[in-house]
Amino acid sequence: MKAKTKTRANTIPVSEYRFDGGSRMVAGNGEIQASSKRDLLQQQVRLMAAVANGQTVTDSEYSAAERTAMVAAAFNDSAVHRQLGERVTANINMTSNRKGYARRFLARNELKQGDIPRFRVQTKNVQAFVATGPTKVETQIVRDKYLMPPEVQVVVRPFIHINDLNQGTGDILNDKYVEGLEGTMVVEDRMWYNMSKQAIGLANNQTIISGTLTPASLMGVVNNVTRWGLKAAHMLMATDINNDIIGDAMFIAAIEPVARHELVMTGQIAVLYGLSLISDQYRHPEHKVISQGEFVIVSDPLTHGAYSDRGGADSSPIDVTTEGVVGRGWVIHESIAMAVGNDRSVAFGRRM
Repeated sequence: MKAKTKTRANTIPVSEYRFDGGSRMVAGNGEIQASSKRDLLQQQVRLMAAVANGQTVTDSEYSAAERTAMVAAAFNDSAVHRQLGERVTANINMTSNRKGYARRFLARNELKQGDIPRFRVQTKNVQAFVATGPTKVETQIVRDKYLMPPEVQVVVRPFIHINDLNQGTGDILNDKYVEGLEGTMVVEDRMWYNMSKQAIGLANNQTIISGTLTPASLMGVVNNVTRWGLKAAHMLMATDINNDIIGDAMFIAAIEPVARHELVMTGQIAVLYGLSLISDQYRHPEHKVISQGEFVIVSDPLTHGAYSDRGGADSSPIDVTTEGVVGRGWVIHESIAMAVGNDRSVAFGRRM
């Protein structure tokens, strides 16, 4: 399903964003304005919700009029058409590297021309999971020092119909950028999520929590990773779990919130008990990967898994000659190999 993105007719840069007409949310030093740790966490939630709803973007992303003019030019100039595709794809690669879960939690392996993906594993005689397609996972018992996952082809075809250009009033190019992001970064993240879910019931069971999340119940899930001698490095959580943390005095006493708005707009909100907390609040609903009430504890990339992407996504122009309808667009494609190399390195929790 394509994301039903809001247009940017009313989108403003984050440096000018005000909540309910009050003072600017972000101060001149780039930090979110707040009176306490709890207030900062609440302001983070507001900012991430505004990002998810298309109300605000980073200052560098804000330039709707310029983008609309470039789309119009692309319909008349094949060179501009190609350049625009390269620009959209470069932005997708940058966003995937900053905001993608798979790229945060997995180590990146460089591949040269002629290389075959080969990921070194740190622990033998554990279960590993290899992505064999955008939605397919193969389980392996690690007997050797290396995993050799296949390269999966990820393809998306954002296309601007001539009527969209003539009749549209919003930011058409942003809509296509979000569509491209859904077809690349979100596909990668779901590949990682599907592999990680396969670990449930093997080394670590899923922990079911009754009521709100507490420090004790959180540490029980963290222990599922650390008891194997692995570091618990990250916690990815749904919005309602984030709200549990904000509402608990013991969490508030221990938490170290992030004030830099650039990090909050990528979901990175705090450090808690040594965990880097990542909330999915900032994501468009169609881009969310985990379910409400769910959270995941992940070890560091060195012990969790790896991916390779041959430099990220590329684009090729398409038009009426390839699509049979009048318009301009791009085939955005990448080759990605991905594996979670240790079933002990991830633990799931879910609130009833």
